[in-house]
Amino acid sequence: MNKPGMDWPGYASDNLIRRLRIAGVRWLEMRGIMARPEEVVPVAGGQAALAAILSVLDIQSLGIEEQTYSGVIALARGRALKAADLHMDSDGVLPRSLLDAAVDAAILTPTLHNPTGKIWPEARRYELLTAAARSGTLLIEDDAYGPLADIQPMATLHPDASILLVSTLSKTVAPGLRTGFIWGRGQIIERLSSAMYATSWGMAPLMMEVAIQSIESGMVNDQIGFQRLEIEARHRLATTFFPEMRGHPPSPHIFVRTFASAELFEAAGVRVASSSAFSRRPEANPGIRISLSAAPSRVTLDIALSRCAEIVRAHARP
Repeated sequence: MNKPGMDWPGYASDNLIRRLRIAGVRWLEMRGIMARPEEVVPVAGGQAALAAILSVLDIQSLGIEEQTYSGVIALARGRALKAADLHMDSDGVLPRSLLDAAVDAAILTPTLHNPTGKIWPEARRYELLTAAARSGTLLIEDDAYGPLADIQPMATLHPDASILLVSTLSKTVAPGLRTGFIWGRGQIIERLSSAMYATSWGMAPLMMEVAIQSIESGMVNDQIGFQRLEIEARHRLATTFFPEMRGHPPSPHIFVRTFASAELFEAAGVRVASSSAFSRRPEANPGIRISLSAAPSRVTLDIALSRCAEIVRAHARP
């Protein structure tokens, strides 16, 4: 038995789940989403959220950004989904590509996109919402990095859009705080909510309590504020080595076009992610993603960026 007032040592109680939903409402409010507790489904992180959506909603075909992060590619392969690459330009996924794909659902990352670090303009977001409505495609907006940017999610642009928002604390507050929320409306969110606690996607009660107290105390706001200042400083540093990044929004990562292999960077003592990790067709967008937030200090980052820039210049093609 648990001591009075202590929910976390045992199984998740109805009261603990309710408190976490309310905390999720407060978290989403920071992103401009006015949610009700019953519209919020807590999960053990963003990847668990995406896996739950694909499984519970029985998605058979999935639109994938032609450049996306490896977790999405792994999910599609693991579930043997019929995947369609969504072509992109500098403003994000092309609406025509979403229409032509005619898929059940599409996972999009319009805010601080991974790996490019870009923010898709509002006009493109509207166009994608319109295209999804015409094609009957469920949009799954991955807002993992959203709190680090001054732009509201796509999900706020159209109150009747068929869209689910996935938000997580791990990318913006603390990597070990494996807490995520799925937000949506209507029957879709009801199906996800009813299935969640009959599966392994739910959270451990202790982690639930930590997440609740982190949100209620305002600690998450302080941490996000610190992260934003640090990312801005590191992004400015990156632009001294890669001037083409000037004008891009401050992002925890940058994507640099190059034909140099990841092994060359590793031989120089720098670990980067090659385009093969972010695309089913890596030859279409050759390059590397550099995580600006992974280095323990700006001094270490300065050294790493200098080495990266040297290798990129040495392997530039005319």
